Amino acid sequence: MGGGLTNLEIDEKEGYVLISVNPKIYPVDVVLSAAYLFTEKNYVLLDGDPKDEIVVEIRPKEKDDLKRIGMEFNNELIEYANYAVSTIKNEKLREAIIQRVMLTNSGEKISSPQEILKRWEDSENKDVRE
Repeated sequence: MGGGLTNLEIDEKEGYVLISVNPKIYPVDVVLSAAYLFTEKNYVLLDGDPKDEIVVEIRPKEKDDLKRIGMEFNNELIEYANYAVSTIKNEKLREAIIQRVMLTNSGEKISSPQEILKRWEDSENKDVRE
């Protein structure tokens, strides 16, 4: 694949674009999220080794500009990668906000979002049993 982030190969005759993705830059979950977005208008195939190289083949269901499709896919990779990074960065802040809300409302300290979810599930199950 070389040192690049992605590599585009277009086959106009066969009607597909191959995109080689570096999983060290774009993890599998990011590639899957970007690929899913393209499934409405395209057939999308994934192949490769998720530790070395992920190959995405996109075949439009109707005639379309293959280069544009490949470039849009690259843009989606960036968007989903950015979202993943932002989610990780904001996780501690969300936990602190949830904990503060729960402390304010219940007067007791909650240690994690998982504990909040468990308490919520327990209360939902309690309502169902009654």
